[in-house]
Amino acid sequence: MNDDKQQKFTAKVRRGLVWVHEVAAAELARKKAASAGARVEGFTAGALADVESALTWIEQNKEST
Repeated sequence: MNDDKQQKFTAKVRRGLVWVHEVAAAELARKKAASAGARVEGFTAGALADVESALTWIEQNKEST
């Protein structure tokens, strides 16, 4: 893959991350709001930490809109 194609591909991925971040962050916020207490149903503490870390990574690597 040449540099131009690589840059176009990277830009498409970053634009896609905008949507993924928006949907995933909203769903996680909804689950947290619906949970009673500190525990979010369907998540272990480790899984929740992994999801939050992934959302942080996406936030840092998505293309600004």
